[in-house]
Amino acid sequence: MKSTRFNFGRALLTLCAIFFVSFSFISCQQEEDTEVIYPRSVYDLQGTWSATSNGYTETYTINLETNTFDAGTYSYAGNNMVVRFIGTDFGYVYIKYTRSADENWNYTDSAPDVGKWYAIAFKNLKDTSIDLSGAYLKTGVTSTDTLEEAISTFTIDNGYFAYYSSLTKE
Repeated sequence: MKSTRFNFGRALLTLCAIFFVSFSFISCQQEEDTEVIYPRSVYDLQGTWSATSNGYTETYTINLETNTFDAGTYSYAGNNMVVRFIGTDFGYVYIKYTRSADENWNYTDSAPDVGKWYAIAFKNLKDTSIDLSGAYLKTGVTSTDTLEEAISTFTIDNGYFAYYSSLTKE
């Protein structure tokens, strides 16, 4: 007469075999190829960027070694640069003015905004090109006393960045 008793050892062996075969199939499945986009490095911002339009050349220099941003001899400049990436190829550069415009639009190192914070937005950062926009006068705010204020004030959502210059790396 055959025994109808439950064989625990055989059941355990069967479950282990099923688990092993299932795991083998799962681990052998090929993942779909997808492009992985990594954030650009802050070092990709470093350099001299320029564009010429209607005979006028815009030049911006970002120097990580001296932690400075310079928009050209007859424009604004700053130090204490802080870079904040919002996405893989866009974000903000915050500077503490060392040169800015006075009430007559003369750029000097003694203008009222010198020593205060300002922001520049960047987008489409690539190895040899970038789009830059300085925060433009929206509500009379041309600078802030603290970095935290600059971060919350000078944003795309707040309407400070609408006109970008498309520049190439020299």
